[in-house]
Amino acid sequence: MNTHHKTPRIYTDQPLSVDSEIALADEHTHYLKNVLRLSEGAPLRIFNGFSGEYLAEISRLYKFETKLKITLQIRSQTESPTGDVHLLFAPVKKQRLDILIEKAVELGATHLHPVMTEHTENRHIKEERIKTQIIEAAEQCERLDIPLLSPIKPLKEKIAHWQDTDNIYWAAERQGQTQPLSTTKPPAAFLIGPEGGFSPSEIAFLSQEEIITPVSLGPRILRAETAAFYCLAKIT
Repeated sequence: MNTHHKTPRIYTDQPLSVDSEIALADEHTHYLKNVLRLSEGAPLRIFNGFSGEYLAEISRLYKFETKLKITLQIRSQTESPTGDVHLLFAPVKKQRLDILIEKAVELGATHLHPVMTEHTENRHIKEERIKTQIIEAAEQCERLDIPLLSPIKPLKEKIAHWQDTDNIYWAAERQGQTQPLSTTKPPAAFLIGPEGGFSPSEIAFLSQEEIITPVSLGPRILRAETAAFYCLAKIT
């Protein structure tokens, strides 16, 4: 049982080790002081995505900087039980994209790949904002790793240079000769289309690519973010 589950949890990109001291910058200091209203001596959980999770104590709390003393490792870094899980998706409108990112992290996606399609609704995503959302979701759901966000690329370019997995499972609505989603095995990559689906030329392109395997998500037409959650829930 995790006896520290109610202790605030934050991410840092700094190296962590027992008995070391680290300094947190202004944005963390503001959060600790003004949002959580913590003071010197308060405990924190801290992780960096690659060396486990640690218990720390606020040793100094300045106006624009916080000093932490690392006291104990409470979880060792572990590999994902399913291996790498990639999600390729066409960005949807802002509010729904926020939900897609948050839930993809919670459901275990390890790599997020936004792709530009002919029907993509949101063509001006802010990568730094999405990276912040990824970190916040990882902090909240107790993940030890931080999913990687790739730069947005055109769909055909992304597929042409794909080397991460042997297959990409395409959630292919209204297409014949699809496999059941239950046949997918990790490590896996899923391709989710935009609202309105892929264009005829994109469907023709995907249908001819050897690394693309069309799969069925059932008889109903799902929203883009729902399709992503459905695929991730089945594999993770």
